[in-house]
Amino acid sequence: MTTAVKFELPSLEAVEAELCRRDLHRFTEKVWPMVEPMIPFKSNWHIVELCKILQRVSNGEINRLVINVPPGTMKSLLVSVIWPAWEWASNPSLKYLTASYSNHLTLRDNRRVRTIVTSDWFRESFNFALLGDQTAVEKFATSGQGLRIATSVGGLGTGEHPDRIIIDDPITAQEARSDVERQKANQWFSNTASSRGIARNVVIIVIMQRLHEDDLTGYLLVRGGWEHVKFPMRYMPTRPPSDGDKGYTADPRDHRTVAGTLLWPDLLPEAKVRQLELDLGPYDTAGQLQQVPTPEGGGLFKREWFKFVDVLPSKLRFCRGWDTGATEGGGDNTTGIKMGIAPNNDIYVADAFAEQLGPSGVDVAMLQLANADGRDCMVREEKEPGSAGLAVIAARTKLLIGYDYKGIPISGDKVTRAKPFRAQCEAGNVYLLRGSWNHEYISELTSFPTGKHDDRVDGSSCAFNQLVAEQPQDNTVVW
Repeated sequence: MTTAVKFELPSLEAVEAELCRRDLHRFTEKVWPMVEPMIPFKSNWHIVELCKILQRVSNGEINRLVINVPPGTMKSLLVSVIWPAWEWASNPSLKYLTASYSNHLTLRDNRRVRTIVTSDWFRESFNFALLGDQTAVEKFATSGQGLRIATSVGGLGTGEHPDRIIIDDPITAQEARSDVERQKANQWFSNTASSRGIARNVVIIVIMQRLHEDDLTGYLLVRGGWEHVKFPMRYMPTRPPSDGDKGYTADPRDHRTVAGTLLWPDLLPEAKVRQLELDLGPYDTAGQLQQVPTPEGGGLFKREWFKFVDVLPSKLRFCRGWDTGATEGGGDNTTGIKMGIAPNNDIYVADAFAEQLGPSGVDVAMLQLANADGRDCMVREEKEPGSAGLAVIAARTKLLIGYDYKGIPISGDKVTRAKPFRAQCEAGNVYLLRGSWNHEYISELTSFPTGKHDDRVDGSSCAFNQLVAEQPQDNTVVW
């Protein structure tokens, strides 16, 4: 006698749950009403691509990931909220440490995660439960020994060893303009975040808009070893580097082929994007929307403004403006920009010295160049505030005895000090003596004020402003 084997087909609900567990994009569509109940779900090709990339992270194929996408394109909701919840559906033992420039953002995302994982559908579909205080937000655990902690850049987390670190907007656009704030965020990553969870093969994901060449994205990409995703608001095809422009490489996962095509026209159509661009201005549009810290063609300075000569005119009044660094082989460059003004007020940049030097190296360079430039060339140096700045200027005055040397007090920010020189560049009144230094000089000026370095800009501002401020008031100067 044969005994019949009875098979029970899984319910439609169980089948749907299993499909969601296997497919992050399907899971995203399922849980969307839980986190955005008033907004219908609209997918887009970049959401599909991000889901594929995050699934590769979950599969162990990627453990260092940088994502640069514009604001309002679901970056935080997908990466910081939905993806971790999706991973918990399969592995509730995972431990997450999330950080942002402000703790209130990570707490917001923790609340959203809790909303998903405490829903009846999630608990029943994946046999999931939280432990302890079911209202805790900053830190909560799962019944599978998993954990989620919300912190801020520079904050808590040194004692935790997570499986996943998610850093979402580590710095604000305003903070990115400050060398000190950028360095604080980068050092926090290097000294704290990067050392957490090494024994657990930690995955680190950084999500942000580009704000400066030396923001956390720039800092990490220079170090190497990171998978980099970048989807600009308007599509930019690959272009090679040119004079004053670093070029651009389009992300191969980008589905667009026509320059200017919008990222998500159903959600962010042309009218909304144009208003965003007007509100942000060219620099923040380049960084926050286009994911390049400097607008194509240059920021405050445009590469097409500069003209070139092979020989300087014979009648020029010269000044070499100095912006000095203090670290040999590292840190900021010491720059000395030699600039001349003609009787018709045309401006000629004759030389742009730039090297990373220690204090003794700076003294040697300034003395050698003063000797090469001659005693008719003014030597001016930006004077740092405080007693230390006074001491440096006093020592250099003795060093450069016999030369027209002065320390110039700094007033106003770098952009303000650069504006008079910029106005002459824009008017087509500035000429560069053709030389090997031209490319780096133009590159630095056209990336200002969001470029990694601005020493050549400071030296140019110093030289130009002093040439103008110290115009001869009589006819004693022979042109």
